[in-house]
Amino acid sequence: MKGITSNPALDAYQRMAISPVGAANPAQPVAPVTEAKTAAPQVAKVSISDQARQLAVGAANGPFDPEKVARLRDQLSEGLEFDSKQIAARMLAALG
Repeated sequence: MKGITSNPALDAYQRMAISPVGAANPAQPVAPVTEAKTAAPQVAKVSISDQARQLAVGAANGPFDPEKVARLRDQLSEGLEFDSKQIAARMLAALG
């Protein structure tokens, strides 16, 4: 007998999800809790390439103009629109 959906996978799921009354499995005894042995934590050694280090230092020391940020924030609140594709192209060009 097919279910309402005519989808065999959904019908099978519904048959598994619904069990008749009284068909519940009896409770299983719980195994005693034993203390697990914990190993000393392992420390991973991480290294950063020179190029990544230079990029990080350049980003931290890069030009930041708070006045320009404030002007842009004001212009955006007044309805300034921008071309996100042009911005992405400029960012990619700047990265090389």
